[in-house]
Amino acid sequence: MLNKKLKALPTKLRDDLKNQPRLFGTCIFYDIHKDQCGIHSVRPEVCRAFGYHKDLVCFRKPELATKETLTFKETHIGYLSIDFTWKHF
Repeated sequence: MLNKKLKALPTKLRDDLKNQPRLFGTCIFYDIHKDQCGIHSVRPEVCRAFGYHKDLVCFRKPELATKETLTFKETHIGYLSIDFTWKHF
């Protein structure tokens, strides 16, 4: 589903997202200019949970992280930006 979404993005939007400078560990799909996820509608489970679980605290609003540790339904295969970069898509 993720590949399908990326291929459907207009070339300019995809290139703008791909070419943004990022700090190490920042998600490759995070749009720093718009301050939002570039693939929001198809983001992985961990992204949907980010900021709401005690083990996935967001520095911007730590008070929202009230849920217990997340138990994943999906099998973990790596981290976007570290294990998966734009060359994989």
